[in-house]
Amino acid sequence: MIVENQRCFGKEIVNSSLYQSMETGVIVEKAKKPFSIIPRVFAISLDEKENKIFRRESERIQIELENEKPKETKIPQNVHLYTDEIFQHLLIEENKYQIDQYMTPETQPNINMKMRAILVDWLIDVHAKFKLRDETLYLTISLIDRYLAKEQVTRLRLQLVGVAALFIACKYEEIYPPALKDFVYITDNAYVKSDVLEMEGLILQALNFNICNPTAYQFLSRYSNELDPKNKALAQYILELALVEYKFIAYKPSQITQAAIFLVNKIRTPNYKTQNEALLKPCAKELCQLLQAAEQNSLQAARRKFNTIKFYEVSRIKVEVISK
Repeated sequence: MIVENQRCFGKEIVNSSLYQSMETGVIVEKAKKPFSIIPRVFAISLDEKENKIFRRESERIQIELENEKPKETKIPQNVHLYTDEIFQHLLIEENKYQIDQYMTPETQPNINMKMRAILVDWLIDVHAKFKLRDETLYLTISLIDRYLAKEQVTRLRLQLVGVAALFIACKYEEIYPPALKDFVYITDNAYVKSDVLEMEGLILQALNFNICNPTAYQFLSRYSNELDPKNKALAQYILELALVEYKFIAYKPSQITQAAIFLVNKIRTPNYKTQNEALLKPCAKELCQLLQAAEQNSLQAARRKFNTIKFYEVSRIKVEVISK
């Protein structure tokens, strides 16, 4: 026997007060449960409550432990079996993407080093506001320099190049990149969406869609294994100060990273020595001068960023003249 209003799935059949006996085939009325206005959360037994609290506390502790792990342990590329091969590949690849000095009257007659520095300083602020990954910033600056080494840019379109490069880097590095409208908004609507998309296409075409090039941050993850978190933050601060300065494009990413770590060790231990010290000293000396002059520099985005608890307030560290 079939009752029409019982021919359904879901809560109608489940909550029905009727059911059909499997043995007799007779429809029997079930005993109705008393209606209660007590919220379910208060109807849970004390033991069940304690179990739930315990599970939540265990989950919270697990999350905290995950967050306390070094970031390097979360990087998929840090696979013990292939670490050396990946590192050697990065050393080979960085030679392919090394660029020459491009800020000359012939190559870039409409912009200069100061304009580039202002753009990079602004991008460091934008990167921090969007809370993007560290890799995204370094890739953005690399894309800008590689594009400017190939194509002439006017002063009015320099910021557009920076925004489009950040747009590309976010697509490559971020799981949830900001929306296109956000990139238009940060320019104070100096450009429209079609401008950003057009420049994105021009950059990709000029670079032949070769986006993934080694950056200083990738080498920092490898070379900083022996540094504690505060010293690593100081090394990263030095690298981001160097991002603003055009002259440091003359150095390979691996070289500038090694020089930054050498400088950090020298600051902490004046008598620190290393095997390739002679090769690192010229770059380390320039980085040291940059670090000492950071407080007086008009571009302060990197100092603001690293003057936070997250980075152990390393931008407050005063560096004296280091003996040769």
